[in-house]
Amino acid sequence: MTERQTGAWLKGLRRLVRQIGLYPTGHPLTMEALMSLRGATDDLVPEGGQVVISAMENAFYLNRTILPHVSLEYHSFIRELDERGIESITALHPVTDQDLLDLSALLANVSADFPADGSVLLNERYLTPEDLEAAPTSELRRSYVSSLDALRGVTGAMRTDGRFEMAPVVTAVEGLFEQSVSQSSASLLLSTVKSHDEYTFYHSVNACILALAIGRMIGIDRHYLIPIGVGAVLHDIGKTAVSTSVLNYPGRLDKEQWKEITIHPQEGALAILAAGGPGHEISATVAFEHHARFDGSGYPSIHREKRPHVYSRVVSVADTYDAITTRRAYRRAETPNHALDALLSGAGASYDPDLVRTFIDMMGIYPPGSILEIQGGALAVVVSKSSEPGGPLDALLVRDPTGRDIDPEPYALHPRDVSRQLLAQHVGIDPAALLENLEPSVQVG
Repeated sequence: MTERQTGAWLKGLRRLVRQIGLYPTGHPLTMEALMSLRGATDDLVPEGGQVVISAMENAFYLNRTILPHVSLEYHSFIRELDERGIESITALHPVTDQDLLDLSALLANVSADFPADGSVLLNERYLTPEDLEAAPTSELRRSYVSSLDALRGVTGAMRTDGRFEMAPVVTAVEGLFEQSVSQSSASLLLSTVKSHDEYTFYHSVNACILALAIGRMIGIDRHYLIPIGVGAVLHDIGKTAVSTSVLNYPGRLDKEQWKEITIHPQEGALAILAAGGPGHEISATVAFEHHARFDGSGYPSIHREKRPHVYSRVVSVADTYDAITTRRAYRRAETPNHALDALLSGAGASYDPDLVRTFIDMMGIYPPGSILEIQGGALAVVVSKSSEPGGPLDALLVRDPTGRDIDPEPYALHPRDVSRQLLAQHVGIDPAALLENLEPSVQVG
């Protein structure tokens, strides 16, 4: 049983919950969602056995093992379960379709009835925090989750009231900063967490992590780094003023659609200024200029003699890197190496060439989270760059040459032995999920 299988099950459950909330049980879309969850259930629950999924301490656990990536990607689902008083879900083989429908109806608030003796049981196994495995990067994960929650709250407030409170965002960024200082490599690896369903939230937090790392690399003081990080988290907040149909439009935008898109930097900057708070001018500048290019082009228009502020240029590099490596509704994800090539190609025009070089030096030619195929067919995940120029990368061997998954083991990977770089979704490996399951002797950061 793997984290990937549990994630697929939670994804299927959440989808069925949504469909049951909209359509009756026999509706084709509901039945399609049920069949998807049916397949994920068969894949997760062993024949003649059972699994227990617990939601505690802001994390999902499979039996007693923490699921770090799933906890981040589905952390809003943890809140929903908590609101309904559900701490654990036990699935007993064979799980029936009716029990899956009953569970989804309960979670969708369509029905209050749930069988107490079926193949799916609620709160059957009670676990205390002491029963669960400790996670060495729990504080880092909590800071990440806090940032997601703060951004989600800000976005909701902007959509309903047209304004928001700055304090929760500042507090969240301060937490990310402190954790990234103490676990620098781990924080970079954590930025590989992606969520297609909530692209904007995850992308903005990842951009913040990367911007803080760049800022520390070039010696920016904490006093300025926190507002830079806040600006990174909020750089797309102005998109609340743009219609969803335009934001998710799959083709080439027409003139009116493009005009609507280009207002989001100034809308975001105005919202940040209205919210106020320490360093809000810096944060507003970052939001205003994050699409302004180094050579003065882009939007909003900035004269060549007056390039975007260095703080904005830092966030622009971080923003672009994460955007390229994340799958969106209208574009596939690219490899980290492809993203570095794009930054290098745009250096001097779109991006500050000094910051691009700094970023590449910080990340290495194969950034943390890169999945590399080694000559012979084995797969390894990069944890951190080499400690010396031209030296081996700190990596984890995760799949042997026969294609069999193995317990992650430390591996000194020489770049010359790399056959190719692969996308996580193509090989079923979640780099960030490796973080909290490492033995202390191979922990990073």
